[in-house]
Amino acid sequence: MPFDGTKELAKIILSNVKKPEYCVFLHPDDERSYTEDELDNLKNRDFETRLFMTGTQCAGDTVFMRNHHTDNAEHASNFNYVRDYLKAFHVVKNWTCAKSVMTTLLTMCFQLEPSGYYSFATSLASGLSRQGANTDFEGEIPTESDDDFVDNAKIEEIPVGKRAGGSDHYGAKRMSALKMKNQIMLVRRDEDPVLIRRKLCFLMDVVFKRLAIRKFLVDDGRSNIYRLIHCQTKYAHNKKPLIIAVFAFILQISLTAYVILQFANLGLIEEEEEVVSNVFPHVMLPLALTTSLHSFMIAIPNFQESLFSYRIYGKIGPLQMMDFIMSALIPLVLTVSGFVVIYRETSFIEGVLNSTALLFIPEIDDQLPSILGLRTEEIVKNFLVAESVMTFDKMAKLEDADFSCAEMKNRNITTGVQFNDFYITNMTEQGITDGTPFQPYQVTVDTNQMGHQIDPSSFVTKDCLLKRIEWKYTTGYPRTTTPRIGYLHLTKIDNSEVEIERKKDPHGLVGIADYSHSIDGLFIITTFQMSEDVLKLRVCGSYNPPDFLTAFDCYSLWDVSSEAKRAISSMPCQKSGTTGFDR
Repeated sequence: MPFDGTKELAKIILSNVKKPEYCVFLHPDDERSYTEDELDNLKNRDFETRLFMTGTQCAGDTVFMRNHHTDNAEHASNFNYVRDYLKAFHVVKNWTCAKSVMTTLLTMCFQLEPSGYYSFATSLASGLSRQGANTDFEGEIPTESDDDFVDNAKIEEIPVGKRAGGSDHYGAKRMSALKMKNQIMLVRRDEDPVLIRRKLCFLMDVVFKRLAIRKFLVDDGRSNIYRLIHCQTKYAHNKKPLIIAVFAFILQISLTAYVILQFANLGLIEEEEEVVSNVFPHVMLPLALTTSLHSFMIAIPNFQESLFSYRIYGKIGPLQMMDFIMSALIPLVLTVSGFVVIYRETSFIEGVLNSTALLFIPEIDDQLPSILGLRTEEIVKNFLVAESVMTFDKMAKLEDADFSCAEMKNRNITTGVQFNDFYITNMTEQGITDGTPFQPYQVTVDTNQMGHQIDPSSFVTKDCLLKRIEWKYTTGYPRTTTPRIGYLHLTKIDNSEVEIERKKDPHGLVGIADYSHSIDGLFIITTFQMSEDVLKLRVCGSYNPPDFLTAFDCYSLWDVSSEAKRAISSMPCQKSGTTGFDR
């Protein structure tokens, strides 16, 4: 059997994780069944997804994904950039290398197709859960002397000429030990792994905050001329584009000022007598009401946008104030003044023109980028790369004592919030698995005796939210490494229940296990495939409902509907942040 590095990896992991006696190693390309010992180990393993990072490449990788089924799960996402980022920052302290890896990681996330990014972010979030508690590192083996180091080191077959006696064997063993000793480890023997996990959360926060801004400006289409000009000029020598932002501000302010002046003069100007006003005294009321309602509908989300846009600017400044005035204040002003101006109008065509003008004024800053042909996505990406580098430079000046829980709270770092990825069935980590999409699934309870529905959704709705998931695997092939689910019980957030159970096998070969597994909290299904049994099931979520929303915002996961957010807010908080066995 060719050497695949699994044995070497096993030795490293066994020396660096809690409860090593319950580890299970399946090489992704190795088609075999579990041994009896491995089946016993599975009974002591929970279903949270974890990560393990090595100092140098091992078994063809440097980051290994650990789930319930194996400590060497197959994954398609490139987690190596995350490990290289941490290694450059913490171990070798090469800022040039660290910034290069960070910007490459950021650009990779920009270019991933949506399902690929969501899978990457979900699994990484699970590793970062509870301030990185689900991530372990290869560290140095503590020794008292070089001889002890040799005795404790991993032993490899290293050619050292002919082994004619014990000295040659000792030389091979010695060289293996020296190789391990000189190897760059992520954790030195005198370092606290908790500190390194917290550093990883700080480092990844730089990336995920930039990704959240990209989602806001590009994916959600929330860019306007002020935000785009800020992105274009903040780190550029050419500040001439600021003229465009100033022009847009003057234009919008001037138009609004004339509306206000018209509103103020209406009480001073004697109304002209016209036939239409005598016959239809409130003829403009419907137009005035609908126009004002439309302005108000624009004002509310714009005000919420202006609060998020502060993340883009980072501080109060001229462009930020222009943005706030145009996005939050002007629509409210036009809602009131525009109603009176249109209501007091006596000409039908003038009323329509005034209504159109009032709706157009708040949209000027939103329309200018496309009118001027500005390349929004490219400008935003370049800005975010430069912004991440500046943020990194500030973070590189921090001492180890600064990487504390208190400092995380001061900096509003939510990376590391409790959130987990659960592989209920054994499958490869990737965006689209054999044509099965990776996205939220809605669970609809059957009321017409036509069968329950579990269907993919583009965003998280209330029907996606599950407070409890219980399942039982099938019997008949107890040693299989790809178990199927014969019984699935889903409890939705509204306490309605969906129960799926395989039909009885007429031949009696396959049945349902007597014991069940379950998780409680707030979860969504992200991968689901069913034939006679449930073939694929992957879920993600938090044990504490508020952490669920925090994680979705932090890692820029799928949008959550307003109805779903209200339902989550009404759920009681759990006192315990974790359940199950922590490997």
